[in-house]
Amino acid sequence: MILTSRGILCIAVVLFFADAPRAQDGRYAAAIREGRDALTQLILKGQAPGIGVAVAAGGEVVWSEGFGLANIEHRVPVAVDTRFGLGSISKTLTMAAAMRLVDQGKLDLDAPVESYLPDFPHRGRGITLRRLAVHQSGMSDAFAVNHYQTTRDFPTLDAAYQEIKNDPIEHPAGSRTAYATGLFTIIGRILEVAGGSDYRALMQREVFEPVGIQPMVNDARTIIEHRSGYYANGEGGRFEHAPVVNPTHKLPGAGFVATASEVARFGAALLKPSFLSERARAEMFKAVPLADGTPTEWGLGLQVGTDSHGRVVHLPGGGLGISGWLFIHPDANVVIALLSNVNTAPVGGRAYRRIADAFIAAAR
Repeated sequence: MILTSRGILCIAVVLFFADAPRAQDGRYAAAIREGRDALTQLILKGQAPGIGVAVAAGGEVVWSEGFGLANIEHRVPVAVDTRFGLGSISKTLTMAAAMRLVDQGKLDLDAPVESYLPDFPHRGRGITLRRLAVHQSGMSDAFAVNHYQTTRDFPTLDAAYQEIKNDPIEHPAGSRTAYATGLFTIIGRILEVAGGSDYRALMQREVFEPVGIQPMVNDARTIIEHRSGYYANGEGGRFEHAPVVNPTHKLPGAGFVATASEVARFGAALLKPSFLSERARAEMFKAVPLADGTPTEWGLGLQVGTDSHGRVVHLPGGGLGISGWLFIHPDANVVIALLSNVNTAPVGGRAYRRIADAFIAAAR
């Protein structure tokens, strides 16, 4: 048992290593040791109650492990099957479904929203699914912002869309980038129309079943096996329970829970021709400029950039009791998923870089 260096937490933190996959040829053994050390340090420093990690290389998960506590009060350690809130990583799941429909000829990213949703009030404003996906729609995200801590349940996506669609226009479509989560509900409604089914059924058909994963809706009322607790930093650095919320109004943008290995398998699937065509993948991973040609860092449900290892597409996920990050390195065919149960965990910082350096070196 290990006490955090804060001392204030005053609980035993168990570093849980059970059930971690072993690289059969030892290829990733040194990289796993490096990753374990990096994440152990985050737990020891009291920067998160618990962390789940998974790394996929060459299309397969080669490391999945849990660190720290999924539930502080009951001393439940994080395991490989612990489910964490994904926050905005849900956007990437949604856009994968969109690109599957593009591949099937059922969806046009550049058609105006009203061509799919005739009741959309901002007709003729050049708002398309692509502009929504890269945060250039020009619409306010007022409804989602004002309902950030809501416990209200929206049983259908249309029920939330009927309110979100009335968010006002703040600037012309394509003129600037303004990050928005609730507006992905509009994307979800477009997918329902284009795909011919309810959003949840469509995600099951187009993403979850083909990848072999089962993310679930992060509804606090639902009993979800192995779901982690949600924590925040309280006074004096103590962890406390995060407020209970219901994200069904923004399900396509921030509403799922999953394990780290599920997120890593999903990221690996995005690189496989059996899941997305090369053209669809290129579209998803391409940064979309503003209407005047100004470059941006936003692809379709992902941020796009480069680092010392080449291209990297990624997205953080945050929220009340949620910190996560999905990193995809297409050139190295390495995917890293890091999920935590506190809203301030630095999972995209130095620990991630140590993991990326070690696994990409081993994969080459």
